[in-house]
Amino acid sequence: MKIVTDEDLATVPVSLLVKAITDFVVADFNGKTITPPRHAVSFPQGRLVFTTGGSETLAGFRAYETFQSSSREATDQIVAVWDLNSCALKGVCLGTRLGALRTGALGGIAVNALVDKSASACAIIGTGLQAETQLLAILSQRELSDVRVFSRQESNRIKFAARFQDKARVTLFDNPEEAVAGAKIVILATSSVEPVVKPEWLQEAVHITTVGPKFIGAHELPLELIDGEFLLVSDSPQQIQSQGESHMLYAHSRLGDVLHLGEVIAHGRPTQLKRSLFLSAGLSGTEVIALDAVVSYLGK
Repeated sequence: MKIVTDEDLATVPVSLLVKAITDFVVADFNGKTITPPRHAVSFPQGRLVFTTGGSETLAGFRAYETFQSSSREATDQIVAVWDLNSCALKGVCLGTRLGALRTGALGGIAVNALVDKSASACAIIGTGLQAETQLLAILSQRELSDVRVFSRQESNRIKFAARFQDKARVTLFDNPEEAVAGAKIVILATSSVEPVVKPEWLQEAVHITTVGPKFIGAHELPLELIDGEFLLVSDSPQQIQSQGESHMLYAHSRLGDVLHLGEVIAHGRPTQLKRSLFLSAGLSGTEVIALDAVVSYLGK
């Protein structure tokens, strides 16, 4: 049984995770996975959240907490994967990075499936770990000529650019409007509970990924965009449905329009709408599939 740490994950190609999760997303669309809604248990300090899932050959779970504490900067997590043929525990991952890499891979898959390869200008609002893994996954699939970055703290923008100095040309901006100007790919990866962009800032043909909050009354995305002519896609429309009245699309007229990302990968992008919006939901089981790919790679 392999124990994987954040340091181990730094040696694993992001493209490996993108490939494994792409196959799983398509399998989910075809009904060949087990991906139940996440489950949370409340404690006085916060919640312990479980996502469980797998395939015909793999099973596992991810557990993370939302406990309130000033002693550390990130939540602690654990992911485990079992081989269903041998019934052996293949690996356990401790740390924060695998979940972010999983989310980044899903975003990169969406960009690859929804955005023409000629699009090479990408704006990113946010400079945290989620923003980093989104960009890493996109760069594993295509070259970007212009990466345009905004976040509220200048020091964070500078640190973000330094992490990518050997991977892409990064330009830093003091305001989000200038950052998204001219970008056909816009990634929202913030913790904001208020919209961080305005519809009038965006190009006519644009793709948006929203990674951050998606709750009623608390979302980084302006809901006017959903009312517009956007192709709506998610890695887990069923999870959006399961969140019920807490999700920002609850009772929205376009809730039923959200396509499964696996359908787009399998059958191609519908062409009637120029704009696309990826609602990152965190398909259950993707962390398990990602860990299995990591364990296999590290075991070579």
